[in-house]
Amino acid sequence: MMPMTLFSPLSEQLEPEGAFVYLNLAKRVPDVISFGIGQPDFKPPQEFVDAVSNALKEGILGYAPPLGYPELREKIAEYLNEKYGCDVRPEEVAVTVGAKSAVFMSLILLTHPGSEIILPDPGFPTYECTVRFAGGRPVFCPLRDENNFKMQAEDIESLITKYTRAILLNYPHNPTGAVLDEPELTEIIEIAKKNGLFIISDEIYEDYRYEGKHASVLQSSEWRDHCIYISGFSKTWAVPGFRLGILVANREIIEKIDILATNIYSCPPAPFQIAALKALDIGIEWFNEVRQDYDKRRRTVIRLLSKIFKIKCVEPKGAFYVFPEISPLLKDLGYKTDDELARAMLFEAKVLMLPGSAFPRTFGRNHLRISYVLPREKIEEGFERLAKWMEGK
Repeated sequence: MMPMTLFSPLSEQLEPEGAFVYLNLAKRVPDVISFGIGQPDFKPPQEFVDAVSNALKEGILGYAPPLGYPELREKIAEYLNEKYGCDVRPEEVAVTVGAKSAVFMSLILLTHPGSEIILPDPGFPTYECTVRFAGGRPVFCPLRDENNFKMQAEDIESLITKYTRAILLNYPHNPTGAVLDEPELTEIIEIAKKNGLFIISDEIYEDYRYEGKHASVLQSSEWRDHCIYISGFSKTWAVPGFRLGILVANREIIEKIDILATNIYSCPPAPFQIAALKALDIGIEWFNEVRQDYDKRRRTVIRLLSKIFKIKCVEPKGAFYVFPEISPLLKDLGYKTDDELARAMLFEAKVLMLPGSAFPRTFGRNHLRISYVLPREKIEEGFERLAKWMEGK
């Protein structure tokens, strides 16, 4: 007989991601058109992929250093310095098993029992779970449609207490596609400095910026004192299965990340690190064409939302998501919640869009997250299905 207290209260703080709940539901639906997954659909340069098989053929199968190969850490530092005009040193770089583990370890390090971490609402569900797992309290900063889903300085300041330890930023943002411009980011960094807080900046979508330039915390001259930068290869290089993340922080934090990495996963996968070296040699000029194509998809979704759903949305300027407010649509179709609508669309129209309520806590409700990681003809087909379905309601 299984003991009543088999699982620890700590483990109960971690929850399934809402997105994966719906992706699993979609597996039951044949011929579904999915706007659900946040996984790019293009193929990266073949040289990059070939580097993995070459590494395997050369027998690179053993353990690597917990923080990644020194030559890769050096290459990442050079890459970021050229990209953002900063001064990152190799010893300030950690290669992690995906950006998610970098977020997890950063929050574990900075969250004290009973302390508070300011998180975006809506936001990536892992943030909230990890803070609770570490014994902290998530404090949610509202991202509102009328503010283009940007964290507002006055909202952040109103949430800071004597227990606050850090502010977590994620721009370009999942699930809204929002971005921060440099003056807005600088203002938030100044708030962190004034209050002795850290900023954890999840910039995994940094290369998906369609208007203007991405603003990174690494461009702050004092980033070492206040910031942890997180990114990776999953989105730009379309290899989420490689699980290669990047964390940049001051040496004291990196030393702690070394210990955490050793205890959690030993090391990032060696063959994929060899591929990452090749990727940085290739550079990302090739990605301009991808970005242009995704920009066209973005505009297609916005146009179809207006044409078919008769709703306007905040125009996203980054990532690959659109996050329309759908209260009028719910009312017209007779549904009470975004979850009810998303399930009906999936099982009746064979189109998957994620409910905003899957991105906790409050301000995602009555929204849909539409991921445009599929060809424009499929986007058109998906909306045509929804139009026919709505006609029959």
